[in-house]
This record gives sequence, C-alpha cells and structure tokens, in this order.
Amino acid sequence: MNVRDRFFYEIYDKIKSGEDISLVSADLGAPSLDDLRRDFPQRFVNVGIAEQNAIAVAGGLCLAGKKVVAYGLNPFPVTRAFDQIRNLMASLKLPITVAALKAGTATAEAGVSHMALENISLLRTLKNIRIINPSDETISKMAVDEMINRPAPRYIQFDPFITDILYDETKIDYNKGFALSGPKSDVAIVATGIWAHRLKKEDLPVRLIDCFALPLCEKEFYDELKQYKRIIAVEDGIDRGGIGSMTLEILNDYEAVIPVECMALKFDNGYPSVLSDRNLIFEQEGLTLDNLKKKLEDREP
Repeated sequence: MNVRDRFFYEIYDKIKSGEDISLVSADLGAPSLDDLRRDFPQRFVNVGIAEQNAIAVAGGLCLAGKKVVAYGLNPFPVTRAFDQIRNLMASLKLPITVAALKAGTATAEAGVSHMALENISLLRTLKNIRIINPSDETISKMAVDEMINRPAPRYIQFDPFITDILYDETKIDYNKGFALSGPKSDVAIVATGIWAHRLKKEDLPVRLIDCFALPLCEKEFYDELKQYKRIIAVEDGIDRGGIGSMTLEILNDYEAVIPVECMALKFDNGYPSVLSDRNLIFEQEGLTLDNLKKKLEDREP
C-alpha cells in the first residue's frame, strides 16, 4: 500500500489499542480513514477547505491533552497555514502532527499551484519542527510510534507513488534521521522521498544516504559524508533550502571541503505554465536517472 495508507492504518490500530489520538481534516479523506470515521466518529473533525483553521483546531485539541494529526492536501497545509505552524508549533511547541498528501511534483497534472515544491525548504527555516519524508512503508509506519512516544511539532508528507517495504524496521534509527544502503565508494548520493525510494530500488553501486527525517543527527551525518570525495544530492523539490542546501550547510559548519552537486528543480525559465506530468518535469529539469548515471560515470568532480 502507499505510505499515507500505511500511516493511517497504523493510527487506527493505535486508537483501537487505547491511544487518545484525534484527527482534524481540511476536507480530505482517504480509504484508510474510512474505518476510523466509522468506528471513532468523535475522533474525526472535518473543518472544510480551511488549512489555517485545521492547525488552529488541532492546537486547541493539543492543549486539551489530545494527540492530534492535522491532515490536508499539499502544499496548502504549509503554504496557506505557515503562520499557524510558525506560531503554534515552532514557537509554542504544540505537538501537532501535520500530515499532508502529495509531495514535490506528485500533482503536476493539477499545475504549479498544487505542487509542494517549497514545503521542506520553508519548514527548515523554522525551529522545533520535525520534517518526515518517508521513502517506504516502514518509515511511514514508524512515524506513528515516534508521534506517540516523542510528542513534538511534526510535519509528514506522503508521496502517493511510494509503496513497498524497502527497510527492516529493526535497522532504522529514527533518532539519527537517515538510513544507509549500497556499497561505499568515492561518491555518495544524498536523497529523500521519491528519489530515495527510486534509487534504493535501482540499487546503484554507490552509497545511498536516505534523509527521511530532518533535522537529522548532524554529527553522524557529517561522519558519514567525510568519507567521500564527492556528493550528489537528489530531490524532488526546489533547489534552495532542501537537502542539498542542508548538506552544504553541515559541511560548512564542520569546515569540510567536499564537492556537492545538487540535482533538484531550478525552474530557470520560471514555474511551469501548463498542466504537466512529474516525469516530464524531471526530464525538462535534467532530474533523471540517466543524468545521474552520467554523473556517476564521471569520477572527477
């Protein structure tokens, strides 16, 4: 199943076992929520197409002692409700979990207004916000346990095209925030979300660093990065403020000089002006597996 449904089925199981979890929806449902709305209607609140109100209502429920998930369609839970996230979550540290469907270019067919291109970059500017971008069902399922056991302001985005179990739960360290796969070489690929998913399944002969939760453990991340002569950051998001920028910032903090190439969405000619397709956008922006393989063939930075 996809990562969103894995998350919500786990929420349902936790409620059945006695966890006091409520869900506030900005007029968005899911097949995986049907059982919850039927069996626990008092735990489901639909505020309509009003993302700012969803975060505000979630804040009130948090102050009443509830564990709360605010659910909506990206990019709006972040772009439209940024002020509420900044004040209620980053500043007051209310442990709301904002769960948002769609990531990056997943809704390219609806136009740029519905693409969550800047969400990670925007939220990285705020203090105290945990950002989770699952690359498989295991990471999505474990996000529920983290929400329950480590109450904190949290944002989770679900890419509808990510399915499958790629990781063993016993080998994922959520506190660290990143997972390693593939053999060591002189090049490391840093990725997140759909690109971490695709590249792990591609099984390239290089180290893949899947940054599934931010902020990650910077010291451990740096200790991994310093072993490589070259780093390539790949992400389905705008090329400023995301994991490529994060990688450069951490290397700078440790005064390390390692070349970093960022494969991301630049939109040098402006945002797409027509309804499009994710893979077409990737092709237009040079964000393709073929281009990545060409970079790997060129061993000189």
